[in-house]
Amino acid sequence: MDPGFLEKYREQGYFIVPRLLGLDEVQAICQEITRVVDQHPDLPEGLIQMEPLVLRVEKQVETLEMGVRKLFRVARHVDFFRQLAFHDSLVEIAHALIGPDLLLMQSMTLMKPPHVSTEKIWHQDNAYFRLDPPDLFGFWIACDPATVENGCMHLLPGSHKGGIVEHAGPGDDYGATSPPSLQQAVTIPLDPGDALVFHGELLHYTPPNRTTSRRRAVQYHYASGTASRRCGTNEFDYQPEVVVAGKNQLRRIEEPLVEDNRTLL
Repeated sequence: MDPGFLEKYREQGYFIVPRLLGLDEVQAICQEITRVVDQHPDLPEGLIQMEPLVLRVEKQVETLEMGVRKLFRVARHVDFFRQLAFHDSLVEIAHALIGPDLLLMQSMTLMKPPHVSTEKIWHQDNAYFRLDPPDLFGFWIACDPATVENGCMHLLPGSHKGGIVEHAGPGDDYGATSPPSLQQAVTIPLDPGDALVFHGELLHYTPPNRTTSRRRAVQYHYASGTASRRCGTNEFDYQPEVVVAGKNQLRRIEEPLVEDNRTLL
């Protein structure tokens, strides 16, 4: 990994890797998203999460996929996305940032469809996971051009150094109770295949998609297997999905991880 990436990660809490995935790989991701959604309703509970405006029938969409907010924990349920967790380019960066023992803590496709999407409020990912020490980071990989207008990532450089700020709210509305202003934010436009790599305690936000184009992305969170899970700090109890490298040492694992012989979609 470029040494400059590591320095920026330490100081600013993020860096950008152009063309982390090839366009053929991005196309395969988009095709797999459609394949999974087309299996609705014969899918594991919680895999598909719809946009709130669609759920409340305040907005209508032409196809189910155009109303999906996210596919959640896809590596647990879908073989294609489980294999992506072992991609050489992702694993190389993960080893450089957090060491030899790697867990895939969470995997999602973030759909941000036009017309119906809502914001994802300011938050820190480790406010959900509560790992200590915070040896956790995320890949946010664009599958479509991500622009300011269609909801690209906004972040607050250096905010990972201050620890976890106070968060409150249910579900996707769980966020920082005193969020920064947009004037303080740096926007991260990306081309398909580009990746934002960001610390698990970096404050970030995405606005609604205000265009007629799609803004799909894949987000994978990797954690060190040597971290501990703090208890009793929020309503969430996220457990890792896949052991990627080394031994699984994370404390308080209460559900089985995906193994190679498990039947997936």
